[in-house]
Amino acid sequence: MTNSLEFCASKPARTSTTSILERIQLEKPVVFGQIDFVNCLPITLPLVANLPASMTLTMGNPGQLNKRYAEGELDIGAMSAHFLLTSPDFQLIPTLSISSQNEVGSVFLFSKRPLSELSGCRIGVPYASATSVCLLKVLIKEEFGLSPEFVFDNDPEPFDERFQAVLMIGDAALNTDERLKERAALQSQALVRVDLGEWWRRLYQLPMVFGVWGARRSYVQANPADFAAICSFLGETWRHGLSEEYPAVLSEAERRTGLSRRILDAYFRSQLDFDFSAEHEKALALFKQLALKHGLL
Repeated sequence: MTNSLEFCASKPARTSTTSILERIQLEKPVVFGQIDFVNCLPITLPLVANLPASMTLTMGNPGQLNKRYAEGELDIGAMSAHFLLTSPDFQLIPTLSISSQNEVGSVFLFSKRPLSELSGCRIGVPYASATSVCLLKVLIKEEFGLSPEFVFDNDPEPFDERFQAVLMIGDAALNTDERLKERAALQSQALVRVDLGEWWRRLYQLPMVFGVWGARRSYVQANPADFAAICSFLGETWRHGLSEEYPAVLSEAERRTGLSRRILDAYFRSQLDFDFSAEHEKALALFKQLALKHGLL
């Protein structure tokens, strides 16, 4: 898999900052896995703009990258939280995440029925995200005690007749949600729309950690200085992406999605959370506990 990023303009120029973004040097070459979703742009753009000479990027969705970690093709990079929790040979990079404090804005369950009536129903779920599928199973079991049939599909759509409900994630979810809002005034057919980040917050009063960055423990042991430098580097990327390079982030997100800057600004500033704090650590531990409780790990 090669770098799949396509920019409408040239790579963003480096700024004059003296942050770790411009000072990082690695002792050994490394291939780094990065999620190619709009939600990662505040990390991806500074990463691309300040890529260390000895680091190569490979891009993909969370499912694709998880597979490459599992098969030993990649040692470090972005991954689903679910993958990290099921992979004891990987350790967390504790300086960033893809999380939400409430609504996440790009992980939705669209249902043709009230959630309490989904017992025995078919729910279409995407191959691309193990975390969101696991989260949906946890939430619907914890709140309603239900065990619907979950059917994997490439890109399930809300009005697909095969399903009574569908889970959508990432760029597709972001675009579909806005499209459905626009059509609401023209359609009488109603869908139950549930943001899984908001659902998790309502039940547990914690942030929801969807994506993390991690490294194979053997890589960390063999390259401790490089690992420490990468941890600091990644912690700087998202802060840089939400400040100096934020105009470029909005421009690229607008190009990819066709959504307005107003919508995208609210998405990056109010819905997504890129930090990793003690609260995020607590939330990740609870997610693991609940997934184990329901046999999902």
